[in-house]
Amino acid sequence: MVNYDQYVDALIEKDDEAFRIVYENTKKGVFSMIISIVNNKAATEDLMQDTYMKMIKYIKQYKKGRNFYAWLIQIAKNTAFDYYRKEKRVTVIDPQLSDKLNEGTVKENTSYEVIDMIKDLDEIEKQVVLLRIVSNAKFKDIALSIDKPIGTVLWIYQKAIKKLQNTYGEE
Repeated sequence: MVNYDQYVDALIEKDDEAFRIVYENTKKGVFSMIISIVNNKAATEDLMQDTYMKMIKYIKQYKKGRNFYAWLIQIAKNTAFDYYRKEKRVTVIDPQLSDKLNEGTVKENTSYEVIDMIKDLDEIEKQVVLLRIVSNAKFKDIALSIDKPIGTVLWIYQKAIKKLQNTYGEE
């Protein structure tokens, strides 16, 4: 696990290498949070850029010692909800998505495949499943990101997985 606090000062100084390291280690979580809200690949990519621009803009407000990952995921969540409220419409999921959920973590090339499978989950279930499966986030980080107790997050995850198993089988 990356200690993001060591990169905060470098991010304030606009260090490209620090940004690259933070981006590479957080992009799956940011992607997962945004796509679970907007359900649109193109919009998600744009909103990811917006999220990282806001991260740089507000980096001085981050307090070292707190959970940087949760702070960044909250920025992504707020950015996605702002977009969603502004658009006031539900977007269609890419029809070329497959319906095969990989066990454990999802490979980078197949991140969008999960979206089609979870379309019947409610919004909070989508967020938890995507953060866990796509970005391999720890449950405690997910709990901080969505502002829920860890027990609730575990329950939501288990309930969502059971729904998926009922729909797609034990695999």
